[in-house]
Amino acid sequence: MNRKDKRILLLNFFREQENKAERFTFQEAADATGYSPKSVAKYISEKLKGTYIFKSDNNSWLSEGLSKISNDDFIRLMSQSTSARKLNPNQKMYQKLIKRSLDAFTLALEIYNRPSLNNRVEAFTIMMVNAWELFLKAEILDALGEDKVFYKNGKSISITDSLLLRLQNNDPVKLNIETLIQLRDQATHLLIPELQPQLSRLFQATVLNYQERYRNQMGNSPLAGQSVGMLSLVIDGPEPEIGIIKESYGDITALEVSNFLKQFKDASKEIDSDKYSISIDYKLALTKKPSNSDLTLSVGDHGQQAIIITQAKDLKKSHPHTTNEAIAKINQSLGKCLINRHSFQAICYKHKIKKNNQSEYHDYTDVHRYSDKFVEWVVKNISEQEQWLASALNSYKLRKK
Repeated sequence: MNRKDKRILLLNFFREQENKAERFTFQEAADATGYSPKSVAKYISEKLKGTYIFKSDNNSWLSEGLSKISNDDFIRLMSQSTSARKLNPNQKMYQKLIKRSLDAFTLALEIYNRPSLNNRVEAFTIMMVNAWELFLKAEILDALGEDKVFYKNGKSISITDSLLLRLQNNDPVKLNIETLIQLRDQATHLLIPELQPQLSRLFQATVLNYQERYRNQMGNSPLAGQSVGMLSLVIDGPEPEIGIIKESYGDITALEVSNFLKQFKDASKEIDSDKYSISIDYKLALTKKPSNSDLTLSVGDHGQQAIIITQAKDLKKSHPHTTNEAIAKINQSLGKCLINRHSFQAICYKHKIKKNNQSEYHDYTDVHRYSDKFVEWVVKNISEQEQWLASALNSYKLRKK
């Protein structure tokens, strides 16, 4: 593994701890990355301490802010000396474009997730197109240079020209953005609350597309550490009645809406990609081939067994322990501090505990959580099998090679 790859492993470790709001030690960072504890300590004290890494208690540390910087920025930060070279004008412009794009993207989501705002559909569209335009121009500046972004008079290229330079004509992502541009340009007629159920499918696709493209370019998620609920924009609902639109907004708007809905429906069917428009259709099929349906209805003695859900699962009761709490509980039950984060992860790896996000032992929603049954299972195996923990540690060690 080269030096850069090890630094990315270190960054990913810091990001993971930040997203879980968990403390870590130099040893834990070393175990996860292949560095020695001394190297981790040196990097933190010389490059990160007080800015991204902060001292906690009991010789542990907290990460804050590294989820929001890119892989390249982290590599640059770790490579800097006290006499580090300054960024050139293009690099500065690139960073400003990315930041402005991310600001527009975040604002678009915040606006859309504000139900009391009557014009949130229009505001989302305008800000999302702006986010795409700035991001694509940053890509072009990074890949092709300043001459491809700015004309001699200082003005920059349009978003339409940016799309031509970065995406293929038949790319569903490009078609999605072009539809957003059409909506923005015809905002007077098309960006009305009645169209939100249909437009939300387009909006959801563009948000996920942006998130994926940002991650590919920058190495981290644009919403790292924030609620994933902000990404859930789809609203189900019937197609608006053109007669009501006509009565409320007039003949011209009714005609524009009718034409757009037909065009959008035809395009969604032809493109057939969730990168253009998220599908919310569910098929119920009374058939002998359950693979043809999204939901299966069963009747009679030979039907599938049904589970009646009467109450939402309370994770604080079913899976009450975070990683650190589970470790403490295991050591308490064993009567000695035998398990640390490294050996805990080894157990999870060896026995594929985290392969299933929802099991009787493990649950993952916002953080990894573990049940009392899992704790009892670990304690029982360690107590009854002399080589059980050693076997897990050995498997974990071999997986890194």
